[in-house]
Amino acid sequence: MKPLSESLMDLADRVKQFEESAAGAREKNRVTLQAKREELGETFEREGNEFDKTTTDLREAAQSWWSDTRGALEHQIGIMRTDFDKWQADIKAQHAEHTSEGGKHADPISKS
Repeated sequence: MKPLSESLMDLADRVKQFEESAAGAREKNRVTLQAKREELGETFEREGNEFDKTTTDLREAAQSWWSDTRGALEHQIGIMRTDFDKWQADIKAQHAEHTSEGGKHADPISKS
């Protein structure tokens, strides 16, 4: 059997090897985790930039669509107002014509 001091020295060597191995594993894990954190940070930044660009593109597309739609509606309303004004002028002219012909008040909508 080994003397106790020799056994303690062997045990101390094993503990030292275990500590060194554990320290090496911790350092390796720390380096790996740091690399993963940096990779995730870059991914988040890239995805965030793409998201910002997409939202900007969508906002611009929506504003353009609304501008085009509003313009088309305003144009159509303008045409309708012009047609309505012309229709009213025609009715007034017919009414004036009927009034000057015989002094009678004809219904401008009914056909005579």
